[in-house]
Amino acid sequence: MHEATTSRILFCLAAMAIGGCTGSLGGGASGGGGGEGGDGGTWGVGGNAASSSSSGQGGMGGAGSSSSSSGSSSSSASSSSSSGSADPYEAARQACYDHINALRAEKSLPPLERWKEAEPCADQQATWDEMNNKPHGAWGMGLFPSCNGSGQNECLGAGPNGVVGCLNQMWAEKDQAGCSGCDACADAYNPNCPNCDFYGQQTGDVCGHYVNMSAKYFSRVVCGFSSLGGWDVMNFQ
Repeated sequence: MHEATTSRILFCLAAMAIGGCTGSLGGGASGGGGGEGGDGGTWGVGGNAASSSSSGQGGMGGAGSSSSSSGSSSSSASSSSSSGSADPYEAARQACYDHINALRAEKSLPPLERWKEAEPCADQQATWDEMNNKPHGAWGMGLFPSCNGSGQNECLGAGPNGVVGCLNQMWAEKDQAGCSGCDACADAYNPNCPNCDFYGQQTGDVCGHYVNMSAKYFSRVVCGFSSLGGWDVMNFQ
């Protein structure tokens, strides 16, 4: 088992609909996807993976306060890697892809292809989300749809240098009791998969980040990084 990072990282989940955030440490952030502020330190995940809309059921938000600056337009979320210069995130991207596939290899799963042409778009999504403090905001609103795919994991606060640690935390969901049955449903998405609480709404054990990373029905992934330096996205298709 990989040791989870001890940095203050939250991570979020979406699958065919807006999801929400989870994390091992508290701190102020918003519960994504319509989640409302709760009175605990956990992070609910909302949404229905079988839906093609962004109107999923909201989960509980964490105890911290958050501010959302919705005044920025999508056109202001520019990607550093789309400017024509050398990609400043190349090393982090390769580390992201390599680590996802190394983790999948632990389960004898085939590697995912690097969805390279979608990288500038994924950077725009991560930048817009961080700029507006809206996990999965660009993904769910269809602001940069060419790289959406069918599922998204998002790290809040990891940055390029922390993406591997965040991936380890997501992968570690498999060790929770509520996620013990996820591998049996890896061939096709099943919202009623026994012992695989995708959004953590029944047991509190969120499994969806691990499900996205280990699914056999995805063939490629794109890793995107915010130009503000804090948020990372992984979109699966």
